[in-house]
Amino acid sequence: MIRKNDIWKFNDNDWKVHIQDKELCKKILHKFKLNNPTIYYENGVFAEETSWDIIVPDKILNKVKKFIKEVA
Repeated sequence: MIRKNDIWKFNDNDWKVHIQDKELCKKILHKFKLNNPTIYYENGVFAEETSWDIIVPDKILNKVKKFIKEVA
């Protein structure tokens, strides 16, 4: 589940959404045709991805939030 502080204004036209579920991240990227996210790794070791930040344009933010609620 996404918490309120997992979504923040990134710049004038975009938001960042922090995701900790790999499958949910893949679904969001595919459904909304978004670019590759920023990837975070466990303790700096590149073997295990732990979370992702996706840049979401203003115009589809509400659709993405609704999709997350429906899927999560």
